[in-house]
Amino acid sequence: MAYSDLSPADLKVYDYLRGNDFVAKPWSTAKAAKTLKLKPEQVYEALSNIAHYMRSNIHIHYRDGALRIAAE
Repeated sequence: MAYSDLSPADLKVYDYLRGNDFVAKPWSTAKAAKTLKLKPEQVYEALSNIAHYMRSNIHIHYRDGALRIAAE
């Protein structure tokens, strides 16, 4: 699956990830949802889709009590 195949919500979340440094600062689903004007459930679904379909372009890990996410 390519970038152009992602849903509109997936694209919003993916572009948000690429435009921010969520390795240096912790990820917050609530902040992402508010910023992107999506429901938290939509953000979680988009993260799941991105991790599945764009697995070569995203890295999610846990550090210091928070999720860290990097996207290319």
